[in-house]
Amino acid sequence: MSLLRLAWAYFRHRLLLALSALGLALGVAVLFAALAVINGFQIEFERTLREFAGDAAVKPPPTSFGHWEFSLFTDVLDQVEGIDSYQPRLNWYGLVGRRGSRALDDPRSADLSGLLLVGLDPEAESATPLGKQADLERHLSPAGDGQAPPVLLGEEAAQRLGLEAGDTLEVLSFYHPTGGRAVPIRRSFRMTGTFATGQFDQDLDRALVRRDDLVAFTRRQPPFSEIVLRSKSGVDPKELSEEVDRALLEAGISRSPLGMTMSWDEMGGKFLLAVENQKGILVTVFFFIVLVAAYQLVATLTLTVTEKRRDIGVLGALGATPGRIISFFVGLGLLISVIGAGLGLLLGYWLCRNLRLVESWISGGEPIFTAEVYKFEEIPVSIQPQATLLLVGATLSTALFFSLFPAWRAVRMEIVKALHSAR
Repeated sequence: MSLLRLAWAYFRHRLLLALSALGLALGVAVLFAALAVINGFQIEFERTLREFAGDAAVKPPPTSFGHWEFSLFTDVLDQVEGIDSYQPRLNWYGLVGRRGSRALDDPRSADLSGLLLVGLDPEAESATPLGKQADLERHLSPAGDGQAPPVLLGEEAAQRLGLEAGDTLEVLSFYHPTGGRAVPIRRSFRMTGTFATGQFDQDLDRALVRRDDLVAFTRRQPPFSEIVLRSKSGVDPKELSEEVDRALLEAGISRSPLGMTMSWDEMGGKFLLAVENQKGILVTVFFFIVLVAAYQLVATLTLTVTEKRRDIGVLGALGATPGRIISFFVGLGLLISVIGAGLGLLLGYWLCRNLRLVESWISGGEPIFTAEVYKFEEIPVSIQPQATLLLVGATLSTALFFSLFPAWRAVRMEIVKALHSAR
């Protein structure tokens, strides 16, 4: 206990030791904030993707499934235990004009915007996260006689086109007759509201319509391009997609060894892989900052050993064993690292809660984290206890390692020479 008090006295009266703790704190804070942001980004991307696109999706190739009825798929999917629900969708690209047909008459018009028209069944999707958030049954109720079909625009798309509920849109697309050339088709839709998934690109380039309205517009047969699957609680989407592929293969619907089903992470594709790679790179780079901050303990504690030769000699004369002297300097290094890690966690937590304020300080008031680049209006943050414990453990282990050399140097010092040189 007396050696611990001595270590605390050293820390309180030596500015250099406090600066070492501050250097560790800055490194830990930066790494803590970077981990929280990248984890938040990954979790938020997963959430928005799964709420919109489901846990998995059956995507039959257009060249092979045109001769089959939807009932063929339902007969198979009903037998897969891990499926909680499934809904057919028809995805179709089109051009939307905000001023009705006049915008489409001039191909040079700046009022056109490309959108993915997502045809769905509001009644079947009313209980899904997307159905609840967008209130599909109310906004996509069947149109009355003489009325244009309803459409829901993403908030960003509506804002960019300058549209409000009640406005009429003109949609231009193409019909591909069998064995013939593409024929342009157009139809008016009535905007009934907006929806927001939280992900910028999904709110910018998607519009929701009734599937039967989209089928009537595009004359698409069969009337679906994918079947969105939602898994039961505890069922892994990857395992579910593999099970569905096996069932489709056994039923003779799928003939490709690659399968027709994709899990949500496969639908995320290269972008999700890029996020994982970026996370690894950021953790490596910022951990080197912590490593450099911890490395300064070698110089700091070595200088402390040189300056405190008399104290070391006195400890040895009073009967302190080499193990006690080593434990004292290792303990001093751990004390510095514990204080530094604690301050770093507090500073990192503050940074995570005040990212917009820090952004304004850095940029002079101009936004750096724009939704067009980072996909979300707000910077997502997720503080994970496991990652925090791993960060603290790595910091303390590194500090312990770098404290061993100064401690070894102190124990090699001869007691008589230490007392004599200190006069």
